[in-house]
This record gives sequence, structure tokens and C-alpha cells, in this order.
Amino acid sequence: MKKKESILSVDETEYKLPPRLTLQVWDADAFSADDFLGAVVLDLTKFPRGAKTAKRCTIDMMKDPKVPQMNLFKVKRHKGFWPFLAPNEEGEEELQGKVEAELILMTEEEAEKSPAGHGRDEPDPMEKPNRPDLSMAFFCSPLKALKYMICNQFKWLLIKALIAALVLLLLGLFLYSVPGLTVQKIMGV
Repeated sequence: MKKKESILSVDETEYKLPPRLTLQVWDADAFSADDFLGAVVLDLTKFPRGAKTAKRCTIDMMKDPKVPQMNLFKVKRHKGFWPFLAPNEEGEEELQGKVEAELILMTEEEAEKSPAGHGRDEPDPMEKPNRPDLSMAFFCSPLKALKYMICNQFKWLLIKALIAALVLLLLGLFLYSVPGLTVQKIMGV
């Protein structure tokens, strides 16, 4: 950053600032002022390595000096989860959420070849989540979902139960009709 130290100085003074990435989350209220939800500030020369999963992403990642640190200028690309922090009533930072981000450091030529942002191509999409077939099917058509769950998981058990019920029904009908048939044979009627 270049600027003059004072109005009277002739030359501009050059200041080198550490490269920092600030990510903030605000809610989008339609009728009232937007509320600050949380933020994370990453010094790109020394920042904590992102957690592999959201469960491993904790507030200790940002505060604990024992957490492995990395330099984006050496790695060039890193993907992980980082915690969003916000001050509470006592002024202490607390966990407000987590963000999954992929940080890619490119040269100017690479950035011109694959631009992203306003008025250009969309950012690289993340892979689709692995959802089971029944994730929302139960709400759309409950009978279909029940049929799917019952037929696929308990198909052979249902067939065995049906066969056992038919055998028991036939045995019950046999035992019900045997005394009457026996009396008819004995009496000769």
C-alpha cells in the first residue's frame, strides 16, 4: 500500500501489510438492519489448517498454537472447515457456525484463464451430497416410501410369514372340520 505520510511529504511511503482473508456472515433482513452473525480472519502466511470434517472444526483451531499452521503461498491450494466466531455479551468469542472453503492461490495468467465472480462464470461447484434415496421421499409420498422400506428390507421375512400364516390357517381348518367329519363317518351319515 502506498500513501503519503503527511501533506508536506513529497514521496509516497510504501507499507507492506500482511495478506489477510476476512470472511464474514451477515443475515439479510428485509425491513431491519442486517445482523452480524460471525467472522473468521485468516492470515494467509500463517493460518490453521482447515479441519477435514465439520465435526472436527472447533473454536480451539483458531486459538490453540499447537494446531498445525500452513502458508497458502507455499501450498497454493487447501480445502477445509473453519469456525465462524462472534463476540458474546461478555466480550468473549464463541462459535457461531462453520464454513467449508477451498482456497486457491493463482498467478495473474491463471486467474485470467479461469475467472470467477460478478459478471463471469460461477465459482467452481462443490460435489453433490451423498443422500439416501429416502431422504425426502417420505414427505412427498408416504405410501411409496413405506412400500420401498418394507419391500426391500423385509421382503423374505414377509414371504415366510405369509407362508406360515397359510399353513396355520389350513391346519386350523383341518382341526375344525375333523370332528364333524369323524362323527359323519362313524354315524354313516
